[in-house]
Amino acid sequence: MAEKIITFTKGLGPSRQEIKGQMTFAGKRKFWMWTYGGTSDGTLYLTVCLDRDVKDPHFHYVKQTSPTRWNHHVVVKSLDQIESSWFKDLVKAGYDFANK
Repeated sequence: MAEKIITFTKGLGPSRQEIKGQMTFAGKRKFWMWTYGGTSDGTLYLTVCLDRDVKDPHFHYVKQTSPTRWNHHVVVKSLDQIESSWFKDLVKAGYDFANK
């Protein structure tokens, strides 16, 4: 599943990718990461940073980390979820925020 997210994100435009204990993508600033490459059941934990609070039932939770930054946490359990329009819109919004 991680490969699908990487491929989609690279298709949005230039970004830096960093893999340590977590994988991170960055434009002018880091914009999202998953905290684990995957668990034994294939679940990914993804955080997308945005400049606003987005209300959506797909989020596990949303946390404001500064006056202009909200982390939107998603539990990714399937390829269908990654290929959905709401997920791609979320990643695109994170990419756009990182490149402002």
